Amino acid sequence: MSDKKLAVIFPGIGYHTDKPLLYYSKKIARQHGYDIVELSFHDIDKDALLAGGRPDALTQPDRKKMLEAFQTVTTEAEEQLRSTDFAGYKDIIFISKSIGTVAASVYAAREKVAARQVYFTPLEQTFSLIGEKNGLVFFGTEDPFVDVGKIEELSRAKGLSYRIFEGANHSLETGELQTDLKNMVDIMEETENFLVGSPVYRIPVQKRDGSISDLSEYRGKVLLIINSATGCGFTPQYEALETIYRRCRERGFEILDFPCDQFGHQAPGSNEEIHSFCTSRYDISFPQFSKIDVNGENGSELFAYLKQKQGFRGFLRNTKESMYMEKLVAKMDPDYQHNSDIKWNFTKFLVNKRGQVTDRFEPDAGTDIVGQAVERELL
Repeated sequence: MSDKKLAVIFPGIGYHTDKPLLYYSKKIARQHGYDIVELSFHDIDKDALLAGGRPDALTQPDRKKMLEAFQTVTTEAEEQLRSTDFAGYKDIIFISKSIGTVAASVYAAREKVAARQVYFTPLEQTFSLIGEKNGLVFFGTEDPFVDVGKIEELSRAKGLSYRIFEGANHSLETGELQTDLKNMVDIMEETENFLVGSPVYRIPVQKRDGSISDLSEYRGKVLLIINSATGCGFTPQYEALETIYRRCRERGFEILDFPCDQFGHQAPGSNEEIHSFCTSRYDISFPQFSKIDVNGENGSELFAYLKQKQGFRGFLRNTKESMYMEKLVAKMDPDYQHNSDIKWNFTKFLVNKRGQVTDRFEPDAGTDIVGQAVERELL
């Protein structure tokens, strides 16, 4: 099998492949080595989408016109892709917009093309032939051409990842420039993660046995990534973390533990000594990796990325231990409030199912708070 990759771009009515959502998606795909095929649809009644709009749309539904439009885009897609040798590609992704999402799903089903799909503002009819758990969906709450609740329901039923943008229309725009720019960055980041995986999954890490791997096997799961130590005042958190792990792992949750000896020389043992201590004392069953540095010139690339995405936001200052920790850290680093460095053992980062780093918990954050955050991500 070839290592070649292909991205096929299916436009919408009046939304050609050089408009923002498709243009930037195409650019991302090309940067990651995908060959690009861009389709164009011509013989389509521009009122066809209105025919498929919500009952409160200005134009009453015209089922015949709508079906004709669907048939037209599907036929045009088939004609333009007739000479494409899909068998020559290891990875195929269809990126589609609006009525193009119908053509993409129908074509993939009819021609039995095992394509992953990115759907921008799909129509309800798109979902009839979508494969389960095989796509990423984006839509807005103010899209006049669909029943937003129905799109969400269909996405859930098919097990598709989806993002809803508050106040966004059929172009995923709100009319507020700063909001639209931020949303576009978020959309493209998720699209890139869907294509090639979040950086969280691609960064090299060292396993406990010394072999080099990555975290791709944890893709699609909620992750709690921690730096730990066996001789720390926070070491008993292992017990609570194991409880959270056993409660949630069957629902797609993993704790990834990276021992670190940078704080108070509190993890002096070898990888095997640390693992033996944790399993015998706290009966942990979640994965442990090789001991690392999390700060400085030899700092872990993974933790550098985590710190970039979720900086330090302060200690809780709600217990004597928390107040003591702040004084200790301030003595070590007077500028601690203004950098994202890890402050001490048992700092925790939460990563959602899409590979986004969504939260950071300092060591003084109670494990009950952490557990509640994990439960929210698993919903």
